[in-house]
Amino acid sequence: MPTERLYYDDSYTVRFRAPLIACGEFAGRPALELATTYFYPESGGQEADRGRLAGVSVVDVQADDDGRVWHVVDSAAPASGEVEGEVDWARRFDHMQQHTGQHILSAAFERELSGPTLSSHLGEERSSIEIGLADVDWRTVERIEAESNGIVWRDLGIQRHWVDDEGVKRFALRKPPKFSGRIRIVEIPEWDVSACGGTHTLRTGEVGVIKIVRWEKVRGNVRFEFLCGGRALRDYAWRTESMLESAKRRTLKDRDLIAHLERAAEERDELRKQVREMTERIAIAEARERTGTPPRGVAEIRDAWPRDAARTFALKCLEAGAPWVVAAALGPEPALVGARAKAGTANLREIVPELLERAAAKGGGSPDFVQLAPADAAHAETAARWLEQWMRATIAG
Repeated sequence: MPTERLYYDDSYTVRFRAPLIACGEFAGRPALELATTYFYPESGGQEADRGRLAGVSVVDVQADDDGRVWHVVDSAAPASGEVEGEVDWARRFDHMQQHTGQHILSAAFERELSGPTLSSHLGEERSSIEIGLADVDWRTVERIEAESNGIVWRDLGIQRHWVDDEGVKRFALRKPPKFSGRIRIVEIPEWDVSACGGTHTLRTGEVGVIKIVRWEKVRGNVRFEFLCGGRALRDYAWRTESMLESAKRRTLKDRDLIAHLERAAEERDELRKQVREMTERIAIAEARERTGTPPRGVAEIRDAWPRDAARTFALKCLEAGAPWVVAAALGPEPALVGARAKAGTANLREIVPELLERAAAKGGGSPDFVQLAPADAAHAETAARWLEQWMRATIAG
């Protein structure tokens, strides 16, 4: 027999007693089945309740294909008799706020933008809805938030109706029901009517506030992440603290922070450009000096050398006429570069396996250029010394 789900008509009772009718497993984990329950099983995009049952922790709640609700527990429990259960109220109320807020928000998109809700997910930290819209901007989001929170602040009583397939025709549902038979309707007067089996607040005011925090385009639609109630308050708290502290450290007004950061980013990009240009000029000068006249092979091992700088040095040596180059950086990220002039015939790719083994490295290359990431400084130096000897013995100059 399907479990009688008491939360349908009462989402506020969290302590109860019920007959234990089965001890079994669900998905390989110990689980208990009750004749009646206030625990909500995961479904419809809403996470399952948590709490305690028969003195053990309920770590998940799931319903099987026969409608039996299984309370997955973290350890063994009594095999029979009446047991006491307690739903985690903080988690339950959080889910009630998010789910009721989702109904309000979905109706706002439908009413204001003719944007249907294609899917929804009420997550552990953030919730999301996918809306059939091509795109939005901040002003549109402000408009949707204003309409949604207006319904929250009107503190409307939320009504629940049980109907059959014929009775459901009396309601202008936002979308057709997914099930037939006995159907539960959740109605926010003059705003939204939906077939839904989730947990909801008694009044819209309990949602507190609805805030969209980000959006992105997916599959030609727009997915919105949103927060309601306590989640929105906590999110606002850390964002406010971060912004005010950042502004304070820079002796700015908080409203001036964005402009300051934009200027700082522009200055950073300009400085990076100047550093790249200066680094290249230095690399050219060093390469010419080390290559000499007439050009000769170059081996350079440095304790502190950025990986990109070692590669640039090797290329500039080749441009200066060096017949071959070995450039090794022992830190901060060990790197090894070996290269020969394009006119040469030695095949560096053939020695890559030997280099990989000596350097305990990852990497590879072509007949005239190889680049490796050695395991550490010691391996980098060992492999570089071996490669230098190979270059001197194989390539003239």
